[in-house]
Amino acid sequence: MDIDEASNALAEIEKRRQETLDRGGPLHIPAWFTYGGAAALALAWAGSDVTRPASTVMTAAGFVAVLSLAWALERSTGIRLRMSSLRLAPILLFGVAVVGTGIVIGTILRLLDVPVAGTISGLAAGAVWVAAMGRTQAAATRRRPA
Repeated sequence: MDIDEASNALAEIEKRRQETLDRGGPLHIPAWFTYGGAAALALAWAGSDVTRPASTVMTAAGFVAVLSLAWALERSTGIRLRMSSLRLAPILLFGVAVVGTGIVIGTILRLLDVPVAGTISGLAAGAVWVAAMGRTQAAATRRRPA
């Protein structure tokens, strides 16, 4: 294999990698995943508003639902984006924004003795999930600088 063939092969690999990233991009995230994920987060947070064992069941069901939705998304698109092909910073910032929103809102509402603080904070975290999902996916799949 000479230099031109190797260069062409590397260019083809990069082209296919970018096509895969484009197929998994923000325009291809189904609404059921975005809104289902938000509902699952709200369910998990709402678990803190009820007594045990219902709280444990609700929290576990919410987290299982998020994982199930991620699995279903991978199956429906036929694409499994490897972490090595994604930019990690947008994903981490997204997670911090979603969880941080739930924690901050929930803490403030609990200090004010709001009886459904967990549910409201879960809805707020879900709203951040919906608002930022597409942007996060776009930023994470954006091509890394060479």
